[in-house]
Amino acid sequence: MKRLAIGLSLALALCGSFFCSPAQAKTFVGVLWPMFGPLPAIGLVELAAELKAMPDVEVETYVHQAWPSLVEDLKHLPPGTHTLVVGYSLGANSSVFVANNSKYIDTIIALQPSMLSWNPEVTGKVGHYIEIYNPNPWETFGGMGSKKLIGPNIEYIANNDSHPGAQFDPQFRDLVKSEVAKLVAQDRQDREDRVETAQAEAGKPIEVAAVSGQIIDLPGDTAAKNHAKAAPVRAPKPVETATAAPAAATVRQADAAPVDPAPPPRAEIPPPQSRVEQVADEASARPQREWTAFLNTVTGAAHSGDLFAEHKAFAEHKAAPAARKLTRADMVAYARRTFGLSRGPSQPPGNALIAPASGVITTASVAFDRDALSARPPE
Repeated sequence: MKRLAIGLSLALALCGSFFCSPAQAKTFVGVLWPMFGPLPAIGLVELAAELKAMPDVEVETYVHQAWPSLVEDLKHLPPGTHTLVVGYSLGANSSVFVANNSKYIDTIIALQPSMLSWNPEVTGKVGHYIEIYNPNPWETFGGMGSKKLIGPNIEYIANNDSHPGAQFDPQFRDLVKSEVAKLVAQDRQDREDRVETAQAEAGKPIEVAAVSGQIIDLPGDTAAKNHAKAAPVRAPKPVETATAAPAAATVRQADAAPVDPAPPPRAEIPPPQSRVEQVADEASARPQREWTAFLNTVTGAAHSGDLFAEHKAFAEHKAAPAARKLTRADMVAYARRTFGLSRGPSQPPGNALIAPASGVITTASVAFDRDALSARPPE
């Protein structure tokens, strides 16, 4: 019972750590385009595509005037999601407004903010603010990438890149990728820490009376226990007939005469037949079968009357049917009807019949005696 309760509590803690916390949250990256959107920022478009290909990274892009939309998206992220904002030119200027209107942002990278736009001082909570700019305004078309932002937590990186070429600088691209990778690793570490914390909390002993086996005394139980202690203990009376009963039962069983149950009736098995009797039975049955097969052959070859029915009547009533001879003329007439035979032009009435095509069928000159066919063969 105790192990079951610990297992259930561990399962609930793990479910809470996975589903109730942002365990599956991705690192969010917001990109702010310069003036005219992504058209003059081909290098930043390529960089955003590379960031989208990284695991556990979600990338959204905005024009620099739509920084309030970025602020709203940051507010609706799951708690604990790591965030990074990248701005180029006027997008870098807008990153200051995003920082001042957001609760917290992990990292902001501003690439060459423009001196042609006004910006307030950075007052928002930003973990790491990095600005890359060119201090020489003549190299950035009159200061389009030379503005230096003001804030308490800003890291400045100065170079001599032109304003259009700053987005293709490997230093800038590698810096953005490395910062995103740091946030992804930190997010994974946070997930592992949450799981370990949940497991540690689930592994603590549960102080439950039913699980630990501890008995809780209710207010009424104390008085009952005291009354039980004060009551005298009464010894049970010995039972005198406890040993005599088995002895009496043994005597009664010994006096009773054993009665054997009646055996079940046995089925009568007929005596086995000898080999001579079996051979005699088979010999008596064989002529009947042979006679029946012979009659079937005769009746299947030619329709010479109902011989089988007459033989059956003779067998049943032991009386021979009316005598009738099967003559040669009857057989010739049957052959003509059945096989279409005719006499030859020079053939006298006799024993041979010629078929219309070829072949000769010869009939026996012996008259079939019907009485002989109907008679039963000798046994």
